[in-house]
Amino acid sequence: MDIKKLDPRWYKNEVGIVSQEPVLFSGTIRDNITHGMEPDSITDEMLDEACKKSNAYGFIFDKLVTPNGYDTLVGERGIKLSGGQK
Repeated sequence: MDIKKLDPRWYKNEVGIVSQEPVLFSGTIRDNITHGMEPDSITDEMLDEACKKSNAYGFIFDKLVTPNGYDTLVGERGIKLSGGQK
């Protein structure tokens, strides 16, 4: 279908962008996942479920990469996390 024939409001509501460069804050993995949420409203079970659905759970609990799980400090822009293979 020619994109010019689509309703722009509908199209903008349906399309999203996922950057290849993640935005990370200098706190912990937990801080980054729960950014903007009420701290008392989040359980580890909720974090586990979200991370499993996003395929991040295995990485977060790989002791060689993130020794403290959700409480691992990521550093400014994630500098303490490796982007390479083990």
